[in-house]
Amino acid sequence: MHVLLLTHYYPPELGAAPARIAALAHGLAGRGLEVSVHTGFPNYPTGTIEAPYRNRLLTVEQDGPVRVLRSVVYPTPNRGFARRLANHTVFAAGALATCAAAGPVDVVIAETPPLFTAAAGVAYSRLKGAKLALNVSDLWPESAIELGALSEGRAAMGADALARACYRRASLIAAPTRGIVESLGGREEARGKVVRVAPAVDLERFAAIPERPPREDGPIRVLYAGTLGIAQGVAVLVEAAALAGPGIVELAIAGEGPDGAALRAQARGLANVDVLGSVPADRIPALYADADAGVVPLRDLPIFRGALPTKLFEALAAGRPVIVAAHGEAAELVRETAAGLAIKPADAQALAEAFRCLRADPRAAVEMGRRGRACAQRFDRETAVGLWSELIEALD
Repeated sequence: MHVLLLTHYYPPELGAAPARIAALAHGLAGRGLEVSVHTGFPNYPTGTIEAPYRNRLLTVEQDGPVRVLRSVVYPTPNRGFARRLANHTVFAAGALATCAAAGPVDVVIAETPPLFTAAAGVAYSRLKGAKLALNVSDLWPESAIELGALSEGRAAMGADALARACYRRASLIAAPTRGIVESLGGREEARGKVVRVAPAVDLERFAAIPERPPREDGPIRVLYAGTLGIAQGVAVLVEAAALAGPGIVELAIAGEGPDGAALRAQARGLANVDVLGSVPADRIPALYADADAGVVPLRDLPIFRGALPTKLFEALAAGRPVIVAAHGEAAELVRETAAGLAIKPADAQALAEAFRCLRADPRAAVEMGRRGRACAQRFDRETAVGLWSELIEALD
């Protein structure tokens, strides 16, 4: 069986989505499936295509057992709605224009958002006579409306109609959280097709991280490793670090995104905040090994009550207590497992107090980290790959 993953993001691009998709592709190939990936030329999040790549209609390369097709993109930084929309549109059109190079395909798995990638998946699967599976990692246009990136009106109505048409065409719809599953499962065009494939983490990447001994003196070291975007509201971390002071916390921020420049300006002059910029995925375990805790902020919006960010599971797998500044499923998981502290989102005072709590009781923080590592065992990436393999085989 030939499975093709249609995705806007793929390594060497950095971030949770490219790493997750590559792991799925390699995992399925390891289970005996023929796997291809159709993606664009890497340009996220800077908008620059770096050598040895250059923008062209199509190239084909080999990533171990996975065949990778790369088609033309409109490279642009990850900011500005109109430019990102153009970026999404050009990739969708380019993928369809070059889909003949993929050869016969049995199942197309399209990643969404971007929504246009889902729409391209509909056309791609029809051209190939293949079954279509959608992996819906976020609800669109709902999330765009709540974030203020898209206003309600004709554009939003059109996006909603397009999303529903994609759900109607799909034979399978996978989603990572209970909230997304419940929302999709209540829609007539998706009913009976929705399956939860929980977020997953590569436990082996973090297995060698030693337990951090209780920090009896000095500030705690807290790590944020993820995208610097409007969904996360990372500015509150810098504000909280300033409130807590250098005697309580040293904050390291690893990642890049549309809020990166503003965040660096905000952190300028703060001795206890280090903005590291883009960090390769293979460096993240070492950063956690040097940290006492992880932190996961989300903005205070209803759409994020059903969010389970990948960075949460990486911190758990690293055996570090996690401060979750959010409502909903992420906070519930941390509370249920006693693997960290769950506080109100977008509240710098509450976050500063959480830093103080972990600093005041380092032994309790170590115990939280142990419970977090035990919790992470439930989200092993191999389990997710196995479920995907079963779902794909059932489509045949």
